[in-house]
Amino acid sequence: MRVGFDVKGSHDVKFVDPRKTAKIFTLAEAFLKKEDELSASLRTAYTEDIRALFTRGGELLDQKSGGESQRVQSSEEVKALDKRAANLAKKIHGLMNFEFSDTPAQAAGWGFEVRQTGKRKGTILMPADRDAILTMLDRYIKAEKGRSAAERFKSPALADVQAVYDGLKENVGTRTTSKGQRVSGTQQSIETAAKLLDWLQGAAVQIVLKQFDGKVTPDLAQWGFKVTGRTKSAKATKASTTPEEE
Repeated sequence: MRVGFDVKGSHDVKFVDPRKTAKIFTLAEAFLKKEDELSASLRTAYTEDIRALFTRGGELLDQKSGGESQRVQSSEEVKALDKRAANLAKKIHGLMNFEFSDTPAQAAGWGFEVRQTGKRKGTILMPADRDAILTMLDRYIKAEKGRSAAERFKSPALADVQAVYDGLKENVGTRTTSKGQRVSGTQQSIETAAKLLDWLQGAAVQIVLKQFDGKVTPDLAQWGFKVTGRTKSAKATKASTTPEEE
């Protein structure tokens, strides 16, 4: 951003790179700290808008952080539950082969697919991935609940199968939701930071005009802005504020 005043001054203001979201919020925090030391009549017309955006930015960063924390935790739990579910699937698969060695088609009632053609016709197939395992466990649970306690398979216990199924289903859902929350928080914080930088630039112009008689001075650093000395050649060509180069 360039502002056409004080072109012959001795200093420039270099603003934060718009891509540096964290630095923009740090600048806003320093700006508000200085503004709060001043009487209301000396504050800029942008101060309360900056305060509102800064507060919103903090909420979005918390959302991003919370989403990432939940995602990591759920991912670890999913890994552990994936292992338990796979072990359960193998155990139940072995059970089906034992119980229905002569009538493999019956295993379909407990959620297993059975090969219908070829040399391996009648083979009870092992679920291939998480989704297939969850589908099988869901069907297995429903089939067992439809039988009396005396008829149910003793091992694995229905309660154990239910616990693994519920835990895996819940944590996969939480991980997906948390990822969405993190992505949303990140995008919205970037957008908020961009608006915040616009307001901070406007506030810097007002401070220079109102409090320093249109002159960019090192005192502007009290609001968190980066003020640098201008070389003789730059004085003739640069405006009083330019984007920070990093």
